[in-house]
Amino acid sequence: MSESKKPGLLLIGVGQILTSMIVSGFLLGYLLDLYFGTQPIFILILGGLGFIGGFLKVYRLLTDPELQ
Repeated sequence: MSESKKPGLLLIGVGQILTSMIVSGFLLGYLLDLYFGTQPIFILILGGLGFIGGFLKVYRLLTDPELQ
């Protein structure tokens, strides 16, 4: 693969990683709220953790792509 295509593929992967971490946090929080019958406390906590974790992973990938 040529060197000019690698940054584009990295950006596609970054978008998928960020989206999947955020969605999985919200989904897991929603399921825990249903199971325990609570207000949306778990959805907020786990959604926020997925958001923070996703951005940390994206930051690490973009600053040093060799860490994959």
